[in-house]
Amino acid sequence: MVLQFLSIPFVNLILCIVIVILGCLCYRKSGERLPVFIGAAFGLFGISHAATLAGLATAFEFPLIVVRTFAYVLVIVALWLHLKSSLMQKETRQAWVDYFKSETVSEEKK
Repeated sequence: MVLQFLSIPFVNLILCIVIVILGCLCYRKSGERLPVFIGAAFGLFGISHAATLAGLATAFEFPLIVVRTFAYVLVIVALWLHLKSSLMQKETRQAWVDYFKSETVSEEKK
């Protein structure tokens, strides 16, 4: 009986719940979308693990494939948006550095 509660889907479900909670808390504190997207994806993974624990995985095989695929796509989109944002910040920071360098050089020439 103890082994049944410590099965892989049960541990995965618990970890998914923790990640969902942390994703929501991080989103509330930072306002960034990445944590909530990752939390939502792991919430969807948790649905799959809960269905497996309930013995419904074979009965709902196709819908669970769709749910898990959507979860993976959600993680991909979240990371893509984060990468895009990070690159934009890096370019903006470099533009400011270049601007101040040119200002310093032009002031020295005067």
